[in-house]
Amino acid sequence: MTIVLSPRENQVVELLLMGKSNKQIALSLGISERTVEFHLKNIYIKMQVTSRVELILNLDKRTGEISGNLVESTVVLGDEKLDNDSQYARMRAAQSWRNLVSLIRKEAAMTIKISFEDLETYLKNHPILFSLLVLSVTGLVLRVILFHLGLYFWGSYLLLEVLLVLGSLRFGEPLKYKKPFHPLLIVFTALSIPIAAWGFDQIYLLIVLPYIGVATISIPAIHAAAEWLISAEGTPCLSTNLSITSNAPLYIAMAEMLMVFLLSRTFGKPAGGQFATA
Repeated sequence: MTIVLSPRENQVVELLLMGKSNKQIALSLGISERTVEFHLKNIYIKMQVTSRVELILNLDKRTGEISGNLVESTVVLGDEKLDNDSQYARMRAAQSWRNLVSLIRKEAAMTIKISFEDLETYLKNHPILFSLLVLSVTGLVLRVILFHLGLYFWGSYLLLEVLLVLGSLRFGEPLKYKKPFHPLLIVFTALSIPIAAWGFDQIYLLIVLPYIGVATISIPAIHAAAEWLISAEGTPCLSTNLSITSNAPLYIAMAEMLMVFLLSRTFGKPAGGQFATA
């Protein structure tokens, strides 16, 4: 059965096989994306496929049924029949596979991009859920830092406090005033805040502490001590001691973040006085 496509459908297929997106096809042909989608639906129906990948595979099976060369232009000299030439057939097959791989890669990238955009849109439209997600991520990482890795320098706790307050303060503004913002970037930032304090603490332990000797800090429910010692072999080694007696510091930190966040949403003012729609 011979499948006949219209001239415009042939143009759409040709550009599609080059790995172009619907938007790029629309720009190349001077038509709208909706028109491109309309032509693709008709092509899918005629070719009895449901996706672009199926379409290109189906075209390989039906070589010659669609008028025009959809991959590359060729010139037939005399009675020479290039379709029967094995070298040309191999070149055409290799080109088809390259186009298929390129198409699958672009489709995968487009799918991932669309998925992230849909997720961001959903989080923007559900600020309460988004707020709980950010606080949960921060609390989880904060617990790992305080109760498992430990902070051994008072300056690290001070830095952690400042970062948590500033982060909570800035976080409330875009939700209240609907400024343009990227939810996933905010989640990543919330995750990075406790890690930044831990990184500062590690720099102190490795660079400053060897010249000081001992670092100790005691706050409610947490006692931490670090000291550089010399082993029997004469090798310096870092000795740390972390004692946790209660989850109170974590609960206090979470309550503080929540309070600053709520105050920011209630009383905060946008910078510059300009409100931008999301």
